Amino acid sequence: MNTYFKYYLMLISVFLFSCEKYQIDDPALEVTADKTTVKAGESVTFKFEGSPQMLSFYSGEFLKDYNYVTNSRALKNCYLSFSSATVAAIRQLNQLSVLVSADFDGKYAIDNIKAATWVDITRRFTLAASTTVTPSTEVDIMDLAVTGKPLYLAFRYITRPQTEFLAANDWNITAVLLKSKFDDAEVTLMDYGSGSNFSVFSYGNKQAGRSLVNTTTIQFKGNATAEIKEEYTEDWGISRAIYINPNDLGKDKATALKLFREAKKESYTYTYSKAGTYTATFVAETNNVYGNKKVVKQIEITVTN
Repeated sequence: MNTYFKYYLMLISVFLFSCEKYQIDDPALEVTADKTTVKAGESVTFKFEGSPQMLSFYSGEFLKDYNYVTNSRALKNCYLSFSSATVAAIRQLNQLSVLVSADFDGKYAIDNIKAATWVDITRRFTLAASTTVTPSTEVDIMDLAVTGKPLYLAFRYITRPQTEFLAANDWNITAVLLKSKFDDAEVTLMDYGSGSNFSVFSYGNKQAGRSLVNTTTIQFKGNATAEIKEEYTEDWGISRAIYINPNDLGKDKATALKLFREAKKESYTYTYSKAGTYTATFVAETNNVYGNKKVVKQIEITVTN
């Protein structure tokens, strides 16, 4: 045989051996369920055949859905609600306002707060008319969102001279909640946070300690000291930045069942808490310096009440 031909065959053999040596095989995985119809709160056990390097699980529930691994869940609404209470008989009128700004600069000083553009949305809500704690209506404020900017929520309390406009009313704001609704769940965008998500700032000659934030309540009170009861004052209970639009919840997350070099996973037991139809998804992976391969196995689980 020609020497060059032999050399050529040898090179081909080496090349084919190298390709085979560094070839990544598809991960081996088969999945079965001990039952595909269960009651809410009843467990289902998945059994595995094969031993992939890595194995992860998506239950199909909200934020755990394989369909949203590459597609984000965009926020389409933002519902604001809160509760309020005031005095037994309203005296000074129109003291409390609910405001939203998309151009506040985030510098928490009274001059910066007053310099921002605030949209008055008070009329959208039900406010208390007495000391009885009154839940507001739940209102979608998504129409106020501006692309690329956060929203700020403020409760503004104005006290005018109390001889001319009558005595100031106490106002308490509690249970502030902003949430986004989806077909299958709700997500909290901001809540009262034991007071950590709000701060109070005052304008004018305001008596210390009258308006404040505590762990449950934004409290507004007018001046009580005689010599300053005729002063015009403003108190602003203002929130942290609320990121709504553009905004999404990111990619849905998996539960890692087996990591690289961990022992073979024989089974996994999971419990669905709510009725519905879910696609349980298992993703097996082989991963090294030469590449990555995945195999996806899915089983439909029906959960009844």
